This record gives sequence, structure tokens and C-alpha cells, in this order.
Amino acid sequence: MRRTRQSLLYLFLVWIIFVLVNGCSGATTIGEAPSEEVCSAIVDTKCVKCHYKTRICDALGTKSVSKWKKTIKFMKKQGAQLTDDEQNKVIACLSSLPKGSNVVCQ
Repeated sequence: MRRTRQSLLYLFLVWIIFVLVNGCSGATTIGEAPSEEVCSAIVDTKCVKCHYKTRICDALGTKSVSKWKKTIKFMKKQGAQLTDDEQNKVIACLSSLPKGSNVVCQ
């Protein structure tokens, strides 16, 4: 009986650690970032309709993939016209670009 309890406790602890590591990592997989030209084109045609580039530039290097996902999801609710493919590409772009990147900030 005692051995069964220990085994269950061990499995429970392993499960908790697994959930915490996966839930808190912030590194949600979105795919590889496309080329700089594709990133720039999406930002120029989709994001700059409502935002100055400086606003987007200021956010570079400050958000994780999951935070960019939330931001883009909110932008779509506000009317941003993005296909699922464009959404994934812009999230991959913005989350991978360093602060001050010429792709967005020029």
C-alpha cells in the first residue's frame, strides 16, 4: 500500500512539473520566421494600416511568442485582415526580431 502511494505521488509530481514547464515557458512554437522581405511586406501591408511603424518597433524584443499571439489575436478582433498563414508569419517575425530591427524600424 505504501509503495503504491509513493508511486502515485511520484507520478503526480512529474505531471505537475511537466504542466508547469510547458505552461510557463512562453515559447509557443509558431514555426520558423520567414525572410526579412516577407516580414517587412506583411508589416507594411497589414500592420501599418492602423499603426505607425514606431509603435511596432518599440515592441520588438519585449514580447514572447505567446504575447505576440495574444496581440495579433486582439488585432484581428479589432479588424485586422490577416489569413491564418499571415498571422503565423507575422507572429514568427515579430517575436524573432531584435529591438530596433531595420525590418520594421526603418
